[in-house]
Amino acid sequence: MTNQARDRGATAVEVALLMPILLILVMGIVDFGRALHAQITLTQAAREGARVAALKQPGPATRTQNAATGLSGVGVSVTACPAASTPGADAEVQATYTFNFVTPIGAFAGLFGGGGFGGPITLSAKGVMPCEG
Repeated sequence: MTNQARDRGATAVEVALLMPILLILVMGIVDFGRALHAQITLTQAAREGARVAALKQPGPATRTQNAATGLSGVGVSVTACPAASTPGADAEVQATYTFNFVTPIGAFAGLFGGGGFGGPITLSAKGVMPCEG
């Protein structure tokens, strides 16, 4: 066997050993990026809902869900301003979303003893705005 043939065999073994690690890394990056985008969207939607509630406009929950573009099934809890606003009173909106991973990174984590990683996670965001007179 020539040196060139042995080098090709060594290269194939190296690729076979490193490819799963690289794929897991790429899958983690993809899902982390998606989760971060969902969290930022949810935070912005909660702020929008809190602004609507602070201005005593109708439908802060609907407005929050509409502002969460690309996210379906957003849960919203609204603490509206009191009828007679007092100084220091705040409107609060709590938004929640169940995020599902798209890559099989959880299955790979399970192979190495990881538990719970890769399953759906609940993201939450809170928006608080001072009540307007």
